[in-house]
Amino acid sequence: MKDSAQTAKPQNHFIFDPLTGDATIIAVNRAKRPDQTGSVGRKDSVSRTPVSSIVKDSAEAPKPKPCPFCKGNESMTPATLYQDEDDWNVRVFENKFPLLENHEVVVHSPDHDKDIEDLSTDEVVKILRAYLNRLGIYNAEEKEVIIFNNRGGKAGASLMHPHSQVVASKGFPGTIEQEKSSALHYYNSHVMCYWCHEMEKEIVNKQRVVLESKHFVVYVPEACRWSYEMRLLPKKHTPTFAYTTEPELYDLADVLQKVLKAYNHLFDRPDRNFWIHTERYEPYHWHIGFIPHIKVFGALELGAGIWVSDKATSEDAAAQLRDVIATFK
Repeated sequence: MKDSAQTAKPQNHFIFDPLTGDATIIAVNRAKRPDQTGSVGRKDSVSRTPVSSIVKDSAEAPKPKPCPFCKGNESMTPATLYQDEDDWNVRVFENKFPLLENHEVVVHSPDHDKDIEDLSTDEVVKILRAYLNRLGIYNAEEKEVIIFNNRGGKAGASLMHPHSQVVASKGFPGTIEQEKSSALHYYNSHVMCYWCHEMEKEIVNKQRVVLESKHFVVYVPEACRWSYEMRLLPKKHTPTFAYTTEPELYDLADVLQKVLKAYNHLFDRPDRNFWIHTERYEPYHWHIGFIPHIKVFGALELGAGIWVSDKATSEDAAAQLRDVIATFK
């Protein structure tokens, strides 16, 4: 592992996201602090004992409830809005407990236990096509869309069957609005897309690049808000995910699987999130963000809005992720 990336910087320091201004404290020394709760994400604390192994010897153990996302249980969910074929592989329906009026569930496959990284590339492409279908529907209604995936309780998932979610609205406050506003300001000042500029710098720098394919680049942002956070950008500038071509979809499916497998290998299949930020208009550049849940929020994050990345520098995190991905066939 290279030490040169760390020598020029103090051990603990602020880094500011150049687009949004969000502050991150790089404080990798904190990873050595004692942990009595088992919740800060060390590898030896994230493994889980299956519930079935705990209750299988108990005569009083309740029978598991049927999963509403499994094939054959379609009557347990709202009506189907989209499915890839009659004998479905991917199915979409309204969320029973919506965040907003337009909130949908995308079931990744009939398999209760296989997630994106466990499926075939063709099966992942079918998930991406479902995303594109729902994005097209809502864009036609002049609504913005957020697509996101939560895996595990720490990441916000309440059901184990792998699935993603789609939320649509006339607009989203918070990070999305901030990105749009800052991207426009950046373009007006530099006559260039912020993300294109950032991507070019990362490719030249190389230290924070995790994976580069024909159509995409994945890197750890210098001002990462969360240790081992990754960002995926299409090399072709476009504000919307909606215009992704078939060759790009297959490339994206492969990259997506490798990125998620890297988290599995480094952190023993952690709870994790990813999200797709996509807009209809320039000067936006659609992208995907990823985080593994290997730490918990502290008062500084919640009370002051300052992120603490305490597990690894951006450069070291990228090197570890890159090395793991290099072992995949």
